[in-house]
Amino acid sequence: MMLRGLVVVSVCALLGLASCGPAVETTKPPVPLTKEALFSEGHQRYVRMDLDGAQGYLEQALTMDSLYIEPVRDLAALHYDLGMREPGGSSGWTMQLRSSARYFARLEAMGVHETEVYERLCEIAVMMNDSPSFVRYAKAYVVRYPYDRQYYNLGVAYVEAGDFQNVIKSQKEAAEKFKDSDYVGSFYRLLGRAYMNVDRDQTAERTFGAGLQAVDARIAAGKKGDKGYTTSAAYTRLMDDKVAMLLALKALHKTYGEADKLKAVEKQLKEAGHNE
Repeated sequence: MMLRGLVVVSVCALLGLASCGPAVETTKPPVPLTKEALFSEGHQRYVRMDLDGAQGYLEQALTMDSLYIEPVRDLAALHYDLGMREPGGSSGWTMQLRSSARYFARLEAMGVHETEVYERLCEIAVMMNDSPSFVRYAKAYVVRYPYDRQYYNLGVAYVEAGDFQNVIKSQKEAAEKFKDSDYVGSFYRLLGRAYMNVDRDQTAERTFGAGLQAVDARIAAGKKGDKGYTTSAAYTRLMDDKVAMLLALKALHKTYGEADKLKAVEKQLKEAGHNE
């Protein structure tokens, strides 16, 4: 006998048991990214030289915390590296170096006073022909690191800015403080040139003379302590400064018709290996 109209009802439905049905998948909410996670990913990409990929992560980390130093540090270096990939003087080169300078300046304002920060700020200012920024950061560099090379850089910055009175002030101080420095010739060279630019040629002549003596004394001391001294970068720097000062004296002696002094300087130039 056939059963018509048989209705099959599941046991689960009769009992009202939801557990008998298929398992329902649940999804956990995504874990929110932290500034540290974003920086870490950006930094790792930067280490792998994936510069374009790194930039986005580093910028996101900085957006989350504008006082987060680490992404600022990486972005400053990253934009510098990007700039060095561009042809010098191009719009891309200019844009990237300006961005790099802004981040390095931001680091300095945040209290990061490492040598690299000032080195890059001064370097970029020179490349961009930005004399005011060069002076600003060269001065700050000397305040933080009052050493011979920093004083020399400050002198160069003042020369670039046409501020010869401050060239004189800074390089006189440097020549007095660092008598045994390999930059001693550089101090006197900048100092003498500054005097020439303010029409103090006689003072310039005396300054170059003192500079030549200081260079010769430094070279003699270097040779005494190191047999290979004449192949060193320090010796090359001193000799370059010596030749530059002799050439300046040569020009002065020609201007004032001092034949005997001119002859003596020309002899010294030959002895220094300079042949015009």
